[in-house]
Amino acid sequence: MKRKERSEIALEGETKGIEAIGLPQAAERKSLRDAGVRLALSDLLWIAQAGLVAFVLGTILDQLHVGEAIQAADLSGFVLMCAVAIAGVACLRSWLQFSGLNEARRTAILIRQRTRKELLGAATQSSPVASFPSSGAFAAHVSEQVDLLGPYYSNFHPQFARLKLVPIGILIATLCYSWMAGLILIICGPLIPVFMALIGMRAKAASERQQEELTRLSGLLLDRVRGLETLTLFGAVGRTKADVAEAGERFRTGTMRVLKIAFLSSTVLELFSALGIAFSAVYVGFSLLGDLQIGTWGAPLGYTSGLFILLLAPEFFAPLRAYAAAYHDRAAGLAAREKLTALSRKIDNGASEAPVPVGDGAVDQFWLARPVSVCFQNVTVSLGERAVFEGLDISIEPGETVFLEGPSGSGKTTLLDCLLGFHRPCEGKVVIGEMDASACVQTLRQGVMWLGQAPRLFHGSVKANLLRAVQDPDQTSDDALWVALRLAGAADLVRRLPHGLSTQIGEDGFGLSVGEIRRVALARAALRQGAGLFLADEPTAGLDEETAGDVIEGLKSLSANRTAIIATHDPRLLALPGRRIDVGQLSGAFRKEAVS
Repeated sequence: MKRKERSEIALEGETKGIEAIGLPQAAERKSLRDAGVRLALSDLLWIAQAGLVAFVLGTILDQLHVGEAIQAADLSGFVLMCAVAIAGVACLRSWLQFSGLNEARRTAILIRQRTRKELLGAATQSSPVASFPSSGAFAAHVSEQVDLLGPYYSNFHPQFARLKLVPIGILIATLCYSWMAGLILIICGPLIPVFMALIGMRAKAASERQQEELTRLSGLLLDRVRGLETLTLFGAVGRTKADVAEAGERFRTGTMRVLKIAFLSSTVLELFSALGIAFSAVYVGFSLLGDLQIGTWGAPLGYTSGLFILLLAPEFFAPLRAYAAAYHDRAAGLAAREKLTALSRKIDNGASEAPVPVGDGAVDQFWLARPVSVCFQNVTVSLGERAVFEGLDISIEPGETVFLEGPSGSGKTTLLDCLLGFHRPCEGKVVIGEMDASACVQTLRQGVMWLGQAPRLFHGSVKANLLRAVQDPDQTSDDALWVALRLAGAADLVRRLPHGLSTQIGEDGFGLSVGEIRRVALARAALRQGAGLFLADEPTAGLDEETAGDVIEGLKSLSANRTAIIATHDPRLLALPGRRIDVGQLSGAFRKEAVS
């Protein structure tokens, strides 16, 4: 790794050698550096502007001091010329500062947008049965914690160029007139970042704890609101109010702790910058009074040189103060980035390390419109450190119905996830029809008929939930919906609802029983009537005998004239015609049983 790259990683706080989410890309890093350079040039131009101001005032004071007569015409022309020059430099400084700040803000917005896209992409690529944080916690990560990256990149990162260039430039300009004034700046200046670094360690730890508390509070509030009816029925509202109040008090205490550290850091930076400016002013003042005759390169300080040093001293500390003021943004940004990285890893924890193509390329959109063959060719799948399958070979013929049986945890769902691209084989490949499944993930997911063990219904009407399965809802008639409902055995269920297809259901299917949710989800899958591949994961789990019978009849209808792969340990399903594969014995040779 190049020295420059190592220094950038060190500046960004990446000491663990890990790939983190929310890191700027090469073009974004260049934009942030350019923004910092523009801000630094704007500050360095103050040397020229301060020189002009000091020259004008010093010339006038020198003439007044020696008692020379000042001609009004000469003075007005001199002042006008200098004023034009000062105004020109001020305009250039304003433009550089404005463009630098805008560039930094624009880049920070791009980083936030890309980070949200990466998080949501990781969420959509995860297995439907994988461990996932609560809705409130995930919402807090995607909203509040991603937003914390903005001030980190727009405020803190551009300060590097200012911190490296501006103090050195001002120090050199000061040393040209007085080594004593330069020595004062050298002694007082570095104390600010040293003490701020010590305080920043505490700030980062406090910010991490506060972000964790915010995530817990968000998840707690959302989960309790969603389960308010259950809490009311069980008389647990009082205890819930106490839990929420306790969580709110912890969040308040943590916020005050972070603010205390922030106020302490402000006090430190103001103290040392004020001391540095005061020492410079005292030195210049006593030198002009004639009480000090040291600290210069020969000639004593005059009005022009003294004013020049006084005007430069505050700007010497300005980048240090800006760096220190943005240090809280750095602590919050790094803490947020670590949390987002941990979240991304948690979501993607079940996936293997093999890369998966992003695009589908040129894929025939009708290739799944007919029964297709499915082949696992020497497939090895690992979840974390555990190898689920090694060298797996399975061939399923077009139009065949296959039941995956075995105890819980044997890998039935993992096999289905491999087909849909939620788990990526470490070795081997999955072939559907004549296509590698990893090369057509999006097309496969949009064209397969799928029923999960815990299907999710969303807040809205029954019709709106059914239409989520089709590509063009506006072109789907109610007749097509009723056909799908009849195929799934759910037509009578919907007719019994108060408003039929227009009946409103709550989030997660609130208002319907587990069996009713399963049948509506089966009807939603049946809307993909052109699909040639049907996948189902424990479709009858947790259902009573009557409801399970309705679902089984729907499964029989949907499996006809399709390649069907159904994971189950329900004896009623396993009694249907088809081939049974015992997933629990797939570590070596697997067992096939044809059931007539």
